[in-house]
Amino acid sequence: MLLNDLNLSNMKKCLLFFCIFYVNSAFSQLQDSFDDKDFTNSPAWLGSTSSFCINKSGQLQSVKSDSAGMIYLATVNRKVTEATWEFYIQLNFSPSASNFARIYLQSDKQDLNEDLNGYFIQIGENGAKDSYDLYRKNGDSEVLLIDGKDGRANGSKIAARIRVNKTSEGKWILLTKNAEENAFTEEGQAPDSKPVENTGWFGVQCVYSKSRSDQFIFDDFKIGPLNTDPGTTPEEPGGFEGEKIMPGDILISEVLFNPRGEGADFVEIYNNSSKVMDLSDLSLATIKKDTLSSIKKISVNSVKFAPGQYIVLTTDPENIKNEYHTEHPDAFVKMTSMPAFNNDAGTVILYADSTRIDEFSYTEKMHFPLIKNPDGVSLERVSFSVDANSPGNFRSAAGAAGYATPTYKNSQFVENTVKNEGISLNSTTFSPDNDGFEDALIICYKLNDAGMIANITIYNDRGVPIKRVAKNLTLGAEGTISWDGMNDNNTLAPAGIYIVYAELFDINGHVKKYRKPCVLATRL
Repeated sequence: MLLNDLNLSNMKKCLLFFCIFYVNSAFSQLQDSFDDKDFTNSPAWLGSTSSFCINKSGQLQSVKSDSAGMIYLATVNRKVTEATWEFYIQLNFSPSASNFARIYLQSDKQDLNEDLNGYFIQIGENGAKDSYDLYRKNGDSEVLLIDGKDGRANGSKIAARIRVNKTSEGKWILLTKNAEENAFTEEGQAPDSKPVENTGWFGVQCVYSKSRSDQFIFDDFKIGPLNTDPGTTPEEPGGFEGEKIMPGDILISEVLFNPRGEGADFVEIYNNSSKVMDLSDLSLATIKKDTLSSIKKISVNSVKFAPGQYIVLTTDPENIKNEYHTEHPDAFVKMTSMPAFNNDAGTVILYADSTRIDEFSYTEKMHFPLIKNPDGVSLERVSFSVDANSPGNFRSAAGAAGYATPTYKNSQFVENTVKNEGISLNSTTFSPDNDGFEDALIICYKLNDAGMIANITIYNDRGVPIKRVAKNLTLGAEGTISWDGMNDNNTLAPAGIYIVYAELFDINGHVKKYRKPCVLATRL
């Protein structure tokens, strides 16, 4: 009897220990990929629940708002040491001091919009050196613990996987892996002399202007035991099923059709969508005698193409790497053969499922006129918001960038900054010297309706017309047109003040006129 009582007592103790262990484990680990299309249960995310949804790709996304705002979601988590936080984040805009995301690794309050104590990762700051940064927050004060590498979070779209380790000694280690990379990069390490304790919440916070309100995406949250794996992304065994590629999802970003000597051509493409697509579903083609020709499948194997990623297509990646600086040497797909792109003129076509995804027709005359020998100089896309064949939307890569920028943001890329209806200039000063900084005058337009016709002429300070930039050009609802500083005689206009005169009309006879002064500058 005594032995039975002793065994029963031991069983109860073991059961109690198991229950305590189970409860602690349940509250100290988190995993949520939103596969159930629900963020209100298992686990429950609390806060600005009406400001978020699960999108078609099964990701947590902010929803459209009629005004600027600050929203958050938080869920219970008590794992605070010897832990790893890992998640995916996508910002479909260039982060800044007024549009940024915070991921609270630890917080002592559920409401992340209040003054609190904890730690957060911030993406978005002043200037063009955006980085992934770790802060400690004590009430209304913030202390920068890890200042990530400059520029790694700078771009027109951010897509990254972030991992944060915290050791038993309280040391923080921040690692990030941008979409075009297949291994984590360490942003920095930092001890914490004043650790925050007694926290019980994890969450995300989005601060935005009206136009960016629905462009925050999160996925694959994991919090668990310390993970020191280097995080190289393996190829998917047997491939994977990418999302359907639609026109505009993948854009032609850069083309080298006249390489130096015996060098190789390349075509750089950009994932302009929020989808993860498989490049084995995409082909590269050209046109001969008005017929689609030389259709070449990009890859017979599955190749993941993540949002915001640049990938270079070529038959000889090593040649491109030897000729040019490549920020992401793994962002190449080696094709067995490519369509023949002539040096004088040609057309590059992206083709998927019997549909043209993007198309760019080039000529050698599109190069900067003052470049004596265009061999080895790529043509770069200026804007992803404008059709590839819009006048001036492809320009010679900057000499300062080495005349090509394979695998990363184009040297000639310009954001369309027009906010109000009408015509505006991206900058009122430009210097056409092909150094990669304001090489062309970018004329931005934003109209209530597409289909207006534009005539745009440049006048000098004496009122003499020197260049017809656009003649009876049909406009979309929004876009850009550029002036490279050349006059109608194809020589560079002298430095000075000029007037951009734009006259827009529609088929009903409505006319709008705009005059914008600008300055063509030269080096002293």
